[in-house]
Amino acid sequence: MAAKKTFHDPTQQAEGRAARWKNEPLSERHPSLRVHTKRPFNAEPSNFALQAMYTPKGQHYRRTHAPVPLVDEDLYRLSVCVESKLAKQFSMQDLKSKVAKEIAVTLMCTGNRRGEYNQYGSTAGLPWKNGSISTAKWKGCSLRKVLNDAGIFYEQAKRNGYRFVTFWGLEDYHISIPLKKAMDEDGDCLLCYGMNNEAIPRDHGAPLRCIIPGFVGARSVKWLDKIVLSASEVVGLHQTGIAYKQLGPNYKDLGKIPKSVIAELPPIDIIPVTSAVTAPDDESTLIRGQMFEVKGYAYSGGGRAISRVDVSIDNGKTWDQARLTRAVNGDDQVQNIRTYKAWAWCQWRYTVKIPHGVNEVCICCKAVDDQYNQQPHEVEPIWNVRGVLNTSWGRVVVKTNGARL
Repeated sequence: MAAKKTFHDPTQQAEGRAARWKNEPLSERHPSLRVHTKRPFNAEPSNFALQAMYTPKGQHYRRTHAPVPLVDEDLYRLSVCVESKLAKQFSMQDLKSKVAKEIAVTLMCTGNRRGEYNQYGSTAGLPWKNGSISTAKWKGCSLRKVLNDAGIFYEQAKRNGYRFVTFWGLEDYHISIPLKKAMDEDGDCLLCYGMNNEAIPRDHGAPLRCIIPGFVGARSVKWLDKIVLSASEVVGLHQTGIAYKQLGPNYKDLGKIPKSVIAELPPIDIIPVTSAVTAPDDESTLIRGQMFEVKGYAYSGGGRAISRVDVSIDNGKTWDQARLTRAVNGDDQVQNIRTYKAWAWCQWRYTVKIPHGVNEVCICCKAVDDQYNQQPHEVEPIWNVRGVLNTSWGRVVVKTNGARL
């Protein structure tokens, strides 16, 4: 029997000693998750779970780079700093006493659907299928108001040359976002302690994580330790390094890429429009002449709403439009077109009669957002060695057979 192919992710820590993993929250992890690595734990939900507007408990995708911290909430303190100087510390009680807000937000890894790239050349990273994306209702207090409480105000900070806010996790993961996004009243950036009407689970950042709506999941740092106002973005693998950057298709080997080339590239903040088919499963069998409801999701970053999803059952020769369902925030506000605050995906459905006379059906989907951004047709032309931003048409191929007796 051939050995199982292993994949190297250059962005995560090596497993090391078993003792490092003795406090992992194993009970939070649903048995249906597709596991890519156990230590650190990286896993994605099933297609069935991806069909829910809000990803079911225990099935939200996991992206971790190190052991999950075990934190005593009573002793926990969040530090807010200006450069290296401490401005203020907050306990969980301090943060929970502030006005709370609940919003529906989709988080997505930049490597979603990386596995499809690998047929055209090896990529450096986990071979995600279409499930390193999930949606939840996140509850917490305003990041902007916490920064204000620490004496940080946007106009003054900008005049003083500050341009970034950096989040540091307790496990030393650290990234920066633009100050403008962090302080935008309409940006909805939250410091969260709740997820889907429950306390946030350890796997997802307990006791506190930030949620940066409209940005890639990598910017929503878990297990927050400190927030730092700075003039420059933080230096590190996940910000200035290769972790969340896309290279041209001519670069085939990460080890041979000049550091100067990597340094010049911006990190990915906002996901381009994307979609996927979640039913039927690839290579499943459907019955000719029967009606079938095709299902999927569609998402665009930056608060752009999905305006339509086109569906084809003949590999893109002819198209029709799917029915869309939009997410709703905790205040019952629907995330509509041109609000520029559509932070969550749409779920889409399309009912089709499986045609006679064919043995195979190729189902395609392509989403269009409210600024008419569209998905590239094919995977191969957008291949890149890091395997990020596979936003090509969603495709599944199914077999057909005659009606059952």
